Amino acid sequence: MSVNEAGGEAKKQRRGNGVRYLVVMGAIALAAFLVGFYVFNAVLMPQFIHSASEVQVPDLANLTVDQAERALRPLGLSLSRSGERFDASAPRGFILAQDPPPGTPVRGNRHVLVTVSLGEEYSSVPELFGESRRGAQLLLERAGLRVGGTTRAANEEVGDGLIAGSDPPAESVLPRGEAVALLVSTGPGEEDFMMPDLTGREIGGVRRQFEALGFRVSTPPGAPSVGAVTNQSPPAGSRVTRDAQVVLQGSGRVIR
Repeated sequence: MSVNEAGGEAKKQRRGNGVRYLVVMGAIALAAFLVGFYVFNAVLMPQFIHSASEVQVPDLANLTVDQAERALRPLGLSLSRSGERFDASAPRGFILAQDPPPGTPVRGNRHVLVTVSLGEEYSSVPELFGESRRGAQLLLERAGLRVGGTTRAANEEVGDGLIAGSDPPAESVLPRGEAVALLVSTGPGEEDFMMPDLTGREIGGVRRQFEALGFRVSTPPGAPSVGAVTNQSPPAGSRVTRDAQVVLQGSGRVIR
């Protein structure tokens, strides 16, 4: 082989090695790019996006629905009602509970579910007149109320043991669980009379009339029991019942 031929062969070999070197380096660079792109796209980018759009749910307790909506709006969150219930601890329209709870990290465009208070529950006192005590208790329990104190008194309109009234009266509005006092009848009261003025009337006739009505009539010891009535007890205008004793004193002169 000539010198020229040997030199050309060496140049060709050097060019071949250079090409292979470039190919290898290109492959390494491409692999590094692909790995970096994958790591950035699959790991770093989602974390960056997630971190940028994640917010914490605020505490909505003691807020009205309108106030809660205004608190959520800047965070990209919206409010949805999940239910309502009576609760004496919170006024009507205030938030009682929320889901997710306060401080929970969430992505934007998330709905926050809330339970809204209906306020304190009220009941109307049922009509109890003429009911038995047990019947009145059942009616009150169905209305969410309870029996309070019980007073017994005479009543001309309902019989013994029946309800003559309530305090508060029927149709009054009370918070649930409140007590209602009952007035229980003992039946008709004793019949009473107004004592007339008996002065000048014949004592014997007056005695017979009062005894016929069930009164006990007597004369003071040693006092005349005949003639016109000169003194009486109870005095005229007094209210008396049939168990009262009527004391009459006569003039001692027989009326003819």
